[in-house]
Amino acid sequence: MTGYLERKAYYAEAPVALIIGCGGLGTSIARALGRRHPLLICDLDGERLDRTIETLRMDGYVAAGYRCDITDPKQTHALGDTLALGAGVRVLAHVAAVGMSIRDWRKMMAVDLSGVHLIAEAAGPHMVRGGVAIFISSLASYLPAIDPRLEALLGDPLKPTFLDELVKVLGEEPNFDDTYSHAKLGVNLLAEKLAIQWGPKEVRALSLSPGMIDSPMARAEGPTLPSHDGTNARVSRGDKAREIPLGRQGTLVEITNVVDFLASDQASFLNGIDIPVDGGHRAVWRSRRVIQR
Repeated sequence: MTGYLERKAYYAEAPVALIIGCGGLGTSIARALGRRHPLLICDLDGERLDRTIETLRMDGYVAAGYRCDITDPKQTHALGDTLALGAGVRVLAHVAAVGMSIRDWRKMMAVDLSGVHLIAEAAGPHMVRGGVAIFISSLASYLPAIDPRLEALLGDPLKPTFLDELVKVLGEEPNFDDTYSHAKLGVNLLAEKLAIQWGPKEVRALSLSPGMIDSPMARAEGPTLPSHDGTNARVSRGDKAREIPLGRQGTLVEITNVVDFLASDQASFLNGIDIPVDGGHRAVWRSRRVIQR
């Protein structure tokens, strides 16, 4: 009697979709991209990563996990070494981020901006022709006032004096809301820079800025949000959602659908821009002069 032989599917050895972060949105994006690409998913939480990979494999996805602290240059360099052993990266979807629940603005900046640069450095040499990097940003990236000094600084967060110089430019240590906004502005700027650097290799780079989304991370950050009315007041998420022309929060699936499109060849001439997915919230902010961008 012939024994059962498990063969590796041909598509298992294709360039991967590299997903950074396996929280709610990261896992949703992995499920979408995994229909066309083998998956390599990175996360700091080893137990959560193992559960995610096991579930995806049971559902028939080709998926592997890699535990990585994206703020540690040694670990991201090792990730790059691992990528060099494979067929390359067709899609980089960088989702990992933290909010004010981390309770340390410096750590927040390290994860939400410096870590994004480290991952881009690790993955960049292994992006294949036709590839794309999609960096999940935030509508909050539009909140900082236009300031060339600030933008130049946010474009180089790996310099040793970055945090001290940021405090000097801002005039004080930023609060958590401002830290998040500045970090996400830096993510948008990184996408612009990489679009120029990687374009000759026919590799695209984009950022995507979700507005108010009902997600595990959003729920963990609490029931209130900044009012953005020139004061330090905070309002309920329900009141904030009423600002949105569509009158509601978005969903993880609505963000995932846009990522899936951007990662496909249907979006092959989209490069170097930020795409707000916000139900029209940015338009309201612009009409009220809350933002300059």
